[in-house]
Amino acid sequence: MKSIWNSFLLAFSMYSISPKAKVEKSNENTKYILVFIPLVGVVIGLISWQWAVGYPYLCSYMILPAVVGAVLPSMISAGSHLDGFFRTVDALCSHQPRERKLQILEDSHGGYFAIIVCVWYFMLAIGVWSEMPVDGWFILAFGFVISRALYGYSILALKHAKESKCSIYVPEGKLRATESIIMLAYVVVCAIFMIMLNPAVGTACLIGAGIAFLISLYVAYGHFGGVTEDTAGFFVQICEVLMPLAALVAYKQWW
Repeated sequence: MKSIWNSFLLAFSMYSISPKAKVEKSNENTKYILVFIPLVGVVIGLISWQWAVGYPYLCSYMILPAVVGAVLPSMISAGSHLDGFFRTVDALCSHQPRERKLQILEDSHGGYFAIIVCVWYFMLAIGVWSEMPVDGWFILAFGFVISRALYGYSILALKHAKESKCSIYVPEGKLRATESIIMLAYVVVCAIFMIMLNPAVGTACLIGAGIAFLISLYVAYGHFGGVTEDTAGFFVQICEVLMPLAALVAYKQWW
């Protein structure tokens, strides 16, 4: 029971802006951590939901709501996944051999092109959210859970790159399979709610998440030889821009 509680504390300590827990990052204390990371997505979704309720009464234009929609996930998650996106983009833009790319993932210094891509990313995100209908915010609130559940699933179920350090989060034996099933259960439950709210838009969001997952698989296996925590973070960021983009396309075409 103590290891479950410590994993919960570490999940919010490492993947959100909550105060840092004084818990040792050991194999015992991290073996349940991936199960709790989607709960950070629940917090982001709830805050996003409440913002969608309030901003029509507070704002006359969509630029401020769009900026909030773009920065809220990375702000609440303390940039934990954005850091992986930044490092992965930096490695990809280096056009170096695989071994060198893996070294770049470990380098805390950022290249100029990674900075440029991050600027492009947030400009695109702001543009997409500025066009989003209010009810789209409610549907996409579930997407923050899905992105983090698939983040955990990729670390649990897929092959790791040989330089990856995320194996510390992966328990052995049946517990690994159990946690993988829990990750998929998060996805299924959220998918049901999204489709119930709006079948066309909810389905489009899931397609966006699937495309993001395929892109991250290509990047992880094609450029790094397997999944790392950084490539999984790259997936989260890609997912959280492709899902609203897919939702927007659905609204424009079928709603």
